[in-house]
Amino acid sequence: MNIKILRLRYSLKLSQNDMALALGISRSTLVRIERGQISPKADIIKKLSLLSEMEVSYFYHSEDKYIKKIETIITDNNLNADDVLLLLINKIELDTISEIYDRNTL
Repeated sequence: MNIKILRLRYSLKLSQNDMALALGISRSTLVRIERGQISPKADIIKKLSLLSEMEVSYFYHSEDKYIKKIETIITDNNLNADDVLLLLINKIELDTISEIYDRNTL
């Protein structure tokens, strides 16, 4: 769930402070939620649902087969989730640029 919440914050282009304010929680609580140290209460999930225009169930069900793997890498390596997400985004962007380049050079 924490990865979905982190992805949502990035997709909305919100800082941790802004997201916490929108959810009515402290920044430190949001950080603990994003790191998977605590689970958000039902009222926070409802607010996330409204922010994302997703069903509440989206936050409870693991549809992404990579979520557990990402969580394990973050935990095992004591990484900052923000840094990991930025690395993933950069990798995806580089792959996309490479694909476009490859298509144009054929």
